Formats: sequence, structure tokens, C-alpha cells
Amino acid sequence: DLRTKKPMKTDFRFRIGSLTKTFTATVILQLAGENRLNLDDSIEKWLPSVIQGNGYDDKQITIRQLLNHTSGIANYTGSKDFNIMDTKKSYTAEELVKMGISMPPDFAPGKSWSYSNTGYVLLGILIEKVTGNSYAEEIENRIIEPLELSNTFLPGNSSVIPGTKHARGYIQLDRASEPKDVTDYNPSMGSSAGDMISTADDLNKFFSYLLGGKLLKEQELKQMLTTVPTGIDELGDSGLGIFKMKLSNGVSIWGHGGTIPGFLTFAGGTLGGKHTLAVNLNSLKADSPDPFKNILLAEFSK
Repeated sequence: DLRTKKPMKTDFRFRIGSLTKTFTATVILQLAGENRLNLDDSIEKWLPSVIQGNGYDDKQITIRQLLNHTSGIANYTGSKDFNIMDTKKSYTAEELVKMGISMPPDFAPGKSWSYSNTGYVLLGILIEKVTGNSYAEEIENRIIEPLELSNTFLPGNSSVIPGTKHARGYIQLDRASEPKDVTDYNPSMGSSAGDMISTADDLNKFFSYLLGGKLLKEQELKQMLTTVPTGIDELGDSGLGIFKMKLSNGVSIWGHGGTIPGFLTFAGGTLGGKHTLAVNLNSLKADSPDPFKNILLAEFSK
């Protein structure tokens, strides 16, 4: 905290950004395990006419492709109508999807890999279509409550991090400028792809249960951990809502990163969930290199 100079603690709440995707994917995989949907169903089957025109064919795009970023659906954060520094704007999921598909596909479904927040916002809409509940309610009922993740929240349009024990988030747009406090931020721009709040302790518990096979049936966990290459070394290979990164000491880590104005996070662990780690930096600096690599290496060489 730049004002009070207080350090951060492991039970401090912060915005987890794209780590939300691992929670969203877990709900989708649980629904698959309950035979309420099939991962290879087309989007058209569940959300007819949501993805159409501009070169998109919703009959060719599957749920699995949304989960592992091979759908080719353009990422709405690249749209000219999207301003990540607008801390107050509220978006609906439908608006985010429209922004994404206003741009042409990155490639034909299944033909390549490209990170798409739009795909995960669609998965949130899909959860609602299948269950009749919002993705937030399903994440709460299926993950937060059973695991007693009492510091994990889906804030919706609220720009506040609940309680007093939370980090302050800063962003520095370029080296010359002062860090700007963006702790209060409307996270609806992340929706089911990036709006959640949690703590290091809760994220460790979540990954320990997930990688320990306690949240998904064996078959669904196996699907989640089946990867496709991303072509990006720092990211590793992409599973369903999770990435596999091989460290230079040969250890494979399964996890996810999260970036939202003010906060940079990584959480994950080794298969079996016995060894997990969650790291959060409460600032986004201009041109900082991948800050987590050395931390991961030190932690998973023990």
C-alpha cells in the first residue's frame, strides 16, 4: 500500500483476473460429468444465433474449443470499443461477446491457438443456459461453498473489493508516470473470463482440490489436462481452463495466470495437488518481464 506503506499478507483479497477462467472451466467440466452437456457439442446447439455472421459459423465451434482457446473467436479486449482503463464502465456479457465478434475470426475453428476472453464469456452464458442459474451462482454453489473459500467472490458490477483486508492495486502506464491506484474497478469487463476476487490461501486450496481430483471426476479431469500447443513458450500448453508449464528443472506446473488493472497473479501446482503456489503482484508496470518464472523455479525445486 503506497499510502500507508503496509505490506500485503496471504489472506489479503485481490482481483484474480483470468484465473476466473479455471473456475468457469471447472463448472463446465462438472456439467459434462453430469451428462448435462457434451464438450464436443456445437455452440449453435446451446446458444443458437449468438455467434453469427462476419465469417463465424456457430455449427463448427465446440465447447471444447472455447475452453482451450482454439475456437478462433476474436478477443474482445482487442476491440476499438473496449477501454481497459475505464474503471467505472459496466458491460453485460452479451455486449462483450458482440465486441468480440464484431472483429473477424482469428482462424477457422480448431485450426490454431489464440487466447480469447470472448470464448470464456460465452461459456458463462452457456452455464446459465444449461443450469438456469448465473455462472456466479454455479461457481458459488459448486466450488466456493463446498471448499469453504470464504474470501472468494464474484462481484458482478461492484467496483469494491469487500472488507478491509485487501490489497491496493496500481498500474503504471509508462515509466515516466506515477502509479495510478485502480483498486476500485468495475470488473464486469472480465465477466466469466476475469471478474473474480480471491486470496492466495483460497487459490491454493482451490488448485489443491482441483489437481487432487476432488472437484472433477477422473474422466473430466483427464479432459481438462489434455493439452494443445499454444506456440508461446511462456504460456506452455493449453488444457481446458488451465496451462501446463515445464520449468527448467523439469517439473511440470499446472495453473493459470491473471492480469487485470492493478493485479498480476499466478496460481497452480503439481499434479495430485500436494504442492501448490499462489503469487500476486499488486501492480502492473510498464514492460515488466515475466516476474513469476524465478519464483516458480525456487518454489518447485524444493
